[in-house]
Amino acid sequence: MKWAVRILSIVFVSVAVIITAYRIYDFLRVKLPAVEKRELVRHFSFSSPGDLDEWEERVLTRNRTGYGVTVLDGKDCVKAVSEDSASALFYRQPLSIDRAPFVSWDWKAEKFPSLKREETLEEKEEFDFVAQMYVIFDSRFFLNAKAIQYVWTRDLPVGTVTSSPYTENVKLMVLESGGSDEWKHEQRDIREDFRHLFGKEPEKDVAVVSFMTDSDSTGTVASAYYGDITIGYLKTIPGARSGGEKDSESK
Repeated sequence: MKWAVRILSIVFVSVAVIITAYRIYDFLRVKLPAVEKRELVRHFSFSSPGDLDEWEERVLTRNRTGYGVTVLDGKDCVKAVSEDSASALFYRQPLSIDRAPFVSWDWKAEKFPSLKREETLEEKEEFDFVAQMYVIFDSRFFLNAKAIQYVWTRDLPVGTVTSSPYTENVKLMVLESGGSDEWKHEQRDIREDFRHLFGKEPEKDVAVVSFMTDSDSTGTVASAYYGDITIGYLKTIPGARSGGEKDSESK
């Protein structure tokens, strides 16, 4: 009889150990967050004037916005000054949409375009922004290209989204609003933003990233700073720990 009791005790203990081990595994599997690593394709620190040489300018009106490398708050950056002007700097870099491309950057608003009425994204009149970042998707014909326009507005709520008053192919998203004494950092999952804004899966790869400060619609002056623009791919590692991880850069 004693041997039977011993066998049952061993069985019960074994089952308890298995159940406890499973619960610990399940807890760790569920509770440990996925960690996001980044594969860098290109990073611009703007620590020297030569960093702007790889950026092309697209002039949209008769006047050019001035872009120049400078230092603000101890940070290397580009200062953009628009005086009744609109021209953008853009960088051509294909990014596969199937590999979760991202764009990140720092920016700081200095002087907002002067508006005569309530700010809106719905109309072409007074359609100026102190700072904006574009992601443009590949297209055989430029006018048919889809794009995401991330903007810093004066008054509109963060998270506001809409179509451009110029074309349904461009979707706007307000990331920052109002003045700030601090630099703001953004990182955007391009594929997820496309799904959210266009309501479908993206079919084309990223072709261009661009930034611009403009004030031609208001005929006024605007200025802002841009820094640490980075493009690449996101890598999600389920249940990994974030300590000591560094970005890996592909040449």
